[in-house]
Amino acid sequence: MIQTRGLTKRFGGTLAVDDLSVTVRPGTITGFLGPNGSGKSTTMRMIMGLDRPTSGSVTVNGRPYRKLRHPLREIGALLDAEAAHPGRSARDHLLCLAQSNGIGHARVAEVIELVGLSAVAGKRVGKFSLGMKQRLGIGAALLGDPGILVLDEPMNGLDPEGILWIRTLMRSFAAQGRAVFVSSHLMNEMQGTADHVVVIGQGRLIADEAMTAFVAGNSLGAVHVRAPHATILRPVLESAGGRVAAEPDGSLTVIGLSSSRVGDLALTAGVAVHELWTRNDSLEAVFMKLTRDSVEFRAGAPMSMAGA
Repeated sequence: MIQTRGLTKRFGGTLAVDDLSVTVRPGTITGFLGPNGSGKSTTMRMIMGLDRPTSGSVTVNGRPYRKLRHPLREIGALLDAEAAHPGRSARDHLLCLAQSNGIGHARVAEVIELVGLSAVAGKRVGKFSLGMKQRLGIGAALLGDPGILVLDEPMNGLDPEGILWIRTLMRSFAAQGRAVFVSSHLMNEMQGTADHVVVIGQGRLIADEAMTAFVAGNSLGAVHVRAPHATILRPVLESAGGRVAAEPDGSLTVIGLSSSRVGDLALTAGVAVHELWTRNDSLEAVFMKLTRDSVEFRAGAPMSMAGA
């Protein structure tokens, strides 16, 4: 388990992380989300003992990282896919890490197989693609068979097969009662993979709750209804306080009323309902709404293409 309590980090006059208190629990994939510059990487570096907090604390299984006797056996991390020395082979990179934590050669061979690098284990890392470096970094994180994984953008550079692989790996890891703390800008992947979500903006906590509750609680929750007599149903829904829009296919989209309320009103009005469903916003839409005031770098409007 990872716990931060009032975690704060300043770089000169810049407040990177501001009084952050979160818990990453075993058996859970916790998605760590935030715009660029929100403090995610700094938080992860403090967890791994690479940056010292200005104030507050962060512990791994109840202790600061620097006090873990064999850290790779308790927490593994991928923070930078370029961290391996380019002149070393993948096997030698993992062997160096293994020796520093009392891990045997057999585990190195097992991890190389697990991450799919057996065919290139003897090649220099400097010749690897980004996706191969990501696999090596994930292998380093898994080397000590730890109870906690910390992964910063692990899907960068991976092809579709690789993304499926890391998704399956994280789910398997959590299913074994271990903890996964993963940051990513791939919202569709996070919505389909993470059980819990922690969102920060400008270093401050915005949300810390179950993924389903976070999305549902911050969505407009539009109700869609298809009825043969939609023209009769629409004013009934509007008189009950719903905001109703007619769709091109003849269905109605209703904001402000629950699906059960829409169904009850249709029954009272004697209108048959052929379809009734609720569609929440996507994680991406909810994330953009909640973090729009925390974006550090904002692009301008697209330029028109001359001669198009």
